[in-house]
Amino acid sequence: MAKNTTTEKTTKVTALRLLSDLPFRDLGLNIYQYVTFHSLLEAYFNQCKQQDRRYSYRYFSQRLGSKSPSFTKEVLDGKQKVNERLFTEFTEMLDLQGDEFDYFESLYRLEQYPEGTSLHERYYRRFRELRFRKPVNLVEAQYDCITSWFTWLIREVASLKGSQDNPLWFKRCINPILEKNVPDIVEAMDLLKSVQLLESSETGLSVPDPLKEMSAKDPRLKLLYKELIELALKYLKDTSKNREFGAFAIATTPEKYAQMKKDLKEFLDSQFLALDTPAGEATTVVSFSFQLLKLAQTHG
Repeated sequence: MAKNTTTEKTTKVTALRLLSDLPFRDLGLNIYQYVTFHSLLEAYFNQCKQQDRRYSYRYFSQRLGSKSPSFTKEVLDGKQKVNERLFTEFTEMLDLQGDEFDYFESLYRLEQYPEGTSLHERYYRRFRELRFRKPVNLVEAQYDCITSWFTWLIREVASLKGSQDNPLWFKRCINPILEKNVPDIVEAMDLLKSVQLLESSETGLSVPDPLKEMSAKDPRLKLLYKELIELALKYLKDTSKNREFGAFAIATTPEKYAQMKKDLKEFLDSQFLALDTPAGEATTVVSFSFQLLKLAQTHG
């Protein structure tokens, strides 16, 4: 019996080694939307797993010549250094050529050379040249994504304690008065995942910070801020100058929520009295509203 089990395991390993590499471009990914080497690799591995479950981290560890099943995950987490041999393996695996290879190499070299060195500057110039030559859609897609109040709400719910990668869990958290059903939640979750604003993890869900791998001095950080500011200005230009508004969803605690309600009531009372004008003196009618509404909460 033990002999048969060993044979089955050997056959399984052999089958894994026979899997074909999936070219980056065939996965529907745009290489120019990534600004760090590791985020690009993570997107590639995750997309391969979505195409076929056999493309697991364990499989890629074998593909990269490691005996450790967790090797690929350690590479993505920065616990394993990507040397020249690994870089060559990744290049062959992703089948990158021409400008795509140059961009991939630039991201890799930017992590190898210290900021301020001539080599770092050289690869940064190449990175920026290629990034501006190939328009980037990801940041704009992320921006458009979070301007939807419900999509942003879903991302905040994902950050709650005990979050699960399960739309039914979200449904139980969300206030029934919002009248949102499971298909609405699934659509929002898929949209967030597609633009890397929400990720599945071993413990459930994670809300990634796209800038977490960058130092404050990294020129790419300034570039991202510049793009976000330009997008924000573009959005404001399409908004009536005579309308002022503000609304957002944010994860918090019951204690902070209660204190905010108290502070807000005091603020509204004082402002309402300040606006009040005796009959016969007022010349303008305005709408004055502000609400603090509980949208979702964790459940037992």
